[in-house]
Amino acid sequence: MRPLIATLILSCILLGGVAAAAPGPSPKAETLSVKAGKDQREFILYTPQDTRRGMPVVLVFHGGGGGAEWMASKSRKLARTFTEAGYAVVYMNGSSRRDGEKLRTWNAAHCCAYAQRQNIDEATYINAAVDALDRKIGIDRTRIFLVGHSNGAMLSYRVAGQMKDAPRAIAPISGAIFADQPALPARTSIFMYHAKDDEVLSYSGNPDDKAERWRTQPHLGFEKAEVELARLKGCGAPGIASPAPGLTEIRRACAGGSTLLALSAETGGHEWASRAAASYQIEDTLLTFFNSQR
Repeated sequence: MRPLIATLILSCILLGGVAAAAPGPSPKAETLSVKAGKDQREFILYTPQDTRRGMPVVLVFHGGGGGAEWMASKSRKLARTFTEAGYAVVYMNGSSRRDGEKLRTWNAAHCCAYAQRQNIDEATYINAAVDALDRKIGIDRTRIFLVGHSNGAMLSYRVAGQMKDAPRAIAPISGAIFADQPALPARTSIFMYHAKDDEVLSYSGNPDDKAERWRTQPHLGFEKAEVELARLKGCGAPGIASPAPGLTEIRRACAGGSTLLALSAETGGHEWASRAAASYQIEDTLLTFFNSQR
């Protein structure tokens, strides 16, 4: 998808440790497919150079209007950062009305477009992909992580409790929850990020944002979402910090040994991956957070 088309579609549909070493060669990609219900669905696998069995895996969910290839192209640093750290990185592929079409969405209950209207069973697809990955490369099923952008972030909130193997953590980027957000597994930590100047999926929960027509319910604003997730997760009092200029971090310890970390930025908009501060790299922050989830 051309950058201009991608920007328009993302605006309309709604809508992906230690800093990595100097960039090396791009990890090699392999496209695989699984049977999910009556459908054959694909995903793109990037494996680390050290392919010993028992590696952690990151499942990446693109925003609405994108696709696995598009997201892989937009987030090369994410794949490189995690594969260099020994993780497998998997770009999942949403659904579209026509085979081969790149304008794909996810069924996040109240959004978005084709996948939501067709009530696509995303959990079946994800579980099938995890099983296929385990057979092929031997993953650590206790260290599955979800990263989602926009519509893909919405999905990560909804599907975590439906997976056969509960994810160790989810990282919804520029996403949202709705008033009927289901409970999440006790062991699942949350890293949530949103920019205050996001005009596609508003930080405040403003129902007049550009993508409201693609949702069947209004979303909760970021701060209300953080409070609701803290309630659902049985979290303690918040600790507040500023990891970089223009960034505010709220961190809570939660039941089950999990963590809730909410990071908000003054600027950055809705695009993946917004650069909220000159010294801030979201890929490195995600790696540090995931590495801490043992």
